[in-house]
Amino acid sequence: MARIVLDGSLQGWRAHARALVASGASPEEVQWVDLLRGGSAGAGGLFAPPDPTPLPSEPGPELMVPRAFARHAGTAACHRSPEVWPLLYRLLHRIVAGERQLLDDPLDPDIAALTRLEKAVRRDAHKMHAFVRFRRVEDPSARGGERFVAWYQPSHLIVEREAGFFRERFPSMDWSILTPDRCAHWDGAAVRFTPGAPRDHAPDHDELEEMWCSYYASIFNPARVKLKAMAAEMPRKFWPTLPETAQLPRLLADVPRRLEEMARTSRRAADSAHPFVPQDGGLDRLRGALSGCEGCELHRNGTGPVPGEGSPDAKVVLLGEQPGDTEEREGRPFVGPAGALLRRLFTDAGLDERDLYLTNAVKHFRHEVQPSGSPPEGRGKRRIHKRPTTQHSSRCQPWLDAELQHIQPRVLVSLGTTALRSIHGPTARMPDPADTPAERPSRYAPATLSTFHPAAILRAVEEPRRQRMMGHLVATLTAAREAAGLVTGRSAGDSR
Repeated sequence: MARIVLDGSLQGWRAHARALVASGASPEEVQWVDLLRGGSAGAGGLFAPPDPTPLPSEPGPELMVPRAFARHAGTAACHRSPEVWPLLYRLLHRIVAGERQLLDDPLDPDIAALTRLEKAVRRDAHKMHAFVRFRRVEDPSARGGERFVAWYQPSHLIVEREAGFFRERFPSMDWSILTPDRCAHWDGAAVRFTPGAPRDHAPDHDELEEMWCSYYASIFNPARVKLKAMAAEMPRKFWPTLPETAQLPRLLADVPRRLEEMARTSRRAADSAHPFVPQDGGLDRLRGALSGCEGCELHRNGTGPVPGEGSPDAKVVLLGEQPGDTEEREGRPFVGPAGALLRRLFTDAGLDERDLYLTNAVKHFRHEVQPSGSPPEGRGKRRIHKRPTTQHSSRCQPWLDAELQHIQPRVLVSLGTTALRSIHGPTARMPDPADTPAERPSRYAPATLSTFHPAAILRAVEEPRRQRMMGHLVATLTAAREAAGLVTGRSAGDSR
């Protein structure tokens, strides 16, 4: 049996492997002993010769193997296991013997073992990229009189393989990476390697660490803390060289408080008009503050918000969907064609507008712009109504909450689906035109009623349906007047 003692390098194994394959030596006839890895394939590790086996005097013949084999071998050879050399020789011998497609068979036991070794090396390289921490030291021989030194303990023999990564990432600074196996040094011209060094050869602090620790604390996300995953991705063996890990106990202890703070912020973001709604003052202050609302993207669409209008002591509030084109231009609710229809129906219902407060669930006009053949007022485009989304209603809800908190109406009437769902939630459904108006309580008023928006009546195609919808609207307004205790045409007294 041939006994080959290696110095741990891929180059040494390659030279011996070429000669052995040329001599016809089978994998079972070769014992590999690796001085660097401290073991051997088979017995005899304790009694391994002190010096590597001399390289063959004559290089073996060139072997016809796939280029991919050299790439796989270069990665696997960085693994710390002494089993890597018998495995590579076994694969080489099989390929030269005729198994040219061997590398394409992931189910082959030798290929599976090779893949496992490569994955371990790549995972270790990834951790080295992430966990090396340089510290500044004065060095008169270095560029600028300073050198950045890191101490690191990789799981595998990857320093030479990964030195290029750090050379490309930090080309302008002189650095040294010290490990127990091998050290790498960059001076701006070339990377050189020296024997391994102990931990105390590297500094354990510098003035940059406070800035780095402050940055780490600022990006620490308590919502994504998973201790098991953290321990798997950042094993404790790396912690002594990571300055940020000293902060982990304090940061982890603060997780419950920060999660609650994030939840409060999230709730405010969900009601994103909330920061713009004044918490005190009357309706006049609400109207004044509304112009500065940026609670959703509608404030960027070139329109201004339209506040509610009416008596602050109104017993009946009519809630529409959103302002239309005319309403947005004039800054008043229900002054367009739909509003004109609604006001005509007040008379049929026996309502006096002075007893009402009119507002909308969404304060901005959501629309799309289309070319117009006959532009009004010289404008070449017209704005077409688009229904607000549930998100628009949700983000505008704080304005409605504040308005109705000030007014405290006895009766609230929703006009259309958007208004209805602003009161009763996203699953509420519109009544049938043939239904009798029905009261029910809500958080805004003792009695709420739901009916059709006058704009929907104007858009109705079939005349019979239009008449039924209009009849339901009049009946609902009449029921609202009666529920509020208003006499026909005017409120009975000025008390509630």
